[in-house]
Amino acid sequence: MMDDRLKAALNMAHEAGELAKTMRESPSALETSSKGRMDLVTAADHAVEALLRERILKFEPDVAILGEEGGMEGTGKAVWILDPIDGTMNFSRGLPDWAISIAFFDGTQITHGVIHAPDLGITAWAKRGHGSFLNGRQIVFGDTVPESPIVALGYSPRGALTDYFARIETLLDAGIEHRRHGAATIGFLGVLAGWFDAFFEPALNIWDVAAGLLIVEEAGGVVRHDPFSDFLERPSNVLARNRGFPGLTTIVDSAEFA
Repeated sequence: MMDDRLKAALNMAHEAGELAKTMRESPSALETSSKGRMDLVTAADHAVEALLRERILKFEPDVAILGEEGGMEGTGKAVWILDPIDGTMNFSRGLPDWAISIAFFDGTQITHGVIHAPDLGITAWAKRGHGSFLNGRQIVFGDTVPESPIVALGYSPRGALTDYFARIETLLDAGIEHRRHGAATIGFLGVLAGWFDAFFEPALNIWDVAAGLLIVEEAGGVVRHDPFSDFLERPSNVLARNRGFPGLTTIVDSAEFA
């Protein structure tokens, strides 16, 4: 069941996606710069976040907003959490693996989440207690164990490269394939769509994952991360998986992935 908040988030996400694609058509206007190693920002990131903030405050004036580019604005326990373009490097190079992430945190838990991947033509959303949807189709994970499991792994300079390689080795030793797409939102969409059976990345910021955590959980999946009281302040390791893998569960829940 959609409520006004979820409808607003979906409308914002699609409007933001169109803005980002339009800006990308003029590469010189993107004004790409570096925030750090392997961490780009473009004019589109800033423009999309500004648009989302404007739409949120019009819909709900007395609310706090936490965005990747603008940080926290406003006060109160309820917070909209935004990643205007997750996968900026992919976006800036014309690759399709990027998405807009919008979530609402009520002070205790995430209650609404939307991930919109314009180039892939995929939109996922969830409202707590009302299921998870992918392009309008409800997703409910089954218990089937896959013959050829795949785990999506993320990496950033905030984590140790040796640990990343160790995770790959652990998976390969267990006969499990891995993929890396350069955007946490694509990891969540992949779990929901059945491309992957789990997604793991260390040291993620909450704006990268807030919507995805709810969307996977509402499909009957398992998510793991630090308590929100901590996660709102600093990065956390994040695991999201479906529920069909006894063997995979043991591996991705092991110390190597902690």
